[in-house]
Amino acid sequence: MNRAMLSKAVGDIAPRYTLEAYCPVPLHAESSSERIVPMKKRRIVTLALAAALMLALAITAYAIAGIPRSVGTHQMSDTGEYSSLEDLPEAEKITGYPIHLVERFSNGYAFAGMRVDGEAVYDENYAVLQEYYVVHAVYSSPGKEDIALYLSPVLDLEGTHEAPAPTAGYILGETEVRIYRDHYKIVPEDYEKTEEDLAREAEGHYYVSFGSDGIKEQENVSADFEIDGVDYCFLSWDTGNCTDDMLARMASEILTAAK
Repeated sequence: MNRAMLSKAVGDIAPRYTLEAYCPVPLHAESSSERIVPMKKRRIVTLALAAALMLALAITAYAIAGIPRSVGTHQMSDTGEYSSLEDLPEAEKITGYPIHLVERFSNGYAFAGMRVDGEAVYDENYAVLQEYYVVHAVYSSPGKEDIALYLSPVLDLEGTHEAPAPTAGYILGETEVRIYRDHYKIVPEDYEKTEEDLAREAEGHYYVSFGSDGIKEQENVSADFEIDGVDYCFLSWDTGNCTDDMLARMASEILTAAK
């Protein structure tokens, strides 16, 4: 789970924390269960740190039948980077599912590259329960922050904690697009949650992640939707300029390309 271009939004995250993000999430799960965020995966912008930092900023953990399970990076063969949409057939042979992307969105964001990587679900002993391929695509526009598009197969994990209710939603034909505006507070391992942290966590869309050298706070906006058993998620750190309507329109253009 790599990326060749850094964005301003994640450029100040400590190198140690970044490196830790490349490890499978189960390595983080060795700490107490309350230090694992029981939430649906949130994805990140830009190819080289996108997936790794996704894990760092939004560790995915599941409690299934009382047993903690987690999702993280996983070494698999046939991964790699692609710079052209002409390479989609080759990438689809690896992922095993169709990849629906567009060359350019109507708002000017253009395809800048993508990467196919391995990911897995781990049990409480960090053994692999299920492995699969994910796709990280990056869209760029001059003078604007990149927008990431993350694809992964929908996992049928019985007993998984449900994601919080979206902050906004759209129905495009028969497809639901769920918008999430989330706040992440990335803190050192010895950080103790404040009363404000606990109250904001209870309200939803506020997450405390452990492992940073200092306290860092980030906002992001994402849009989730599904196409034929594959989860698509746009993500941007440019929460001011990346509106809900803009993400919904981009989702609509992906859905049109998939027809």
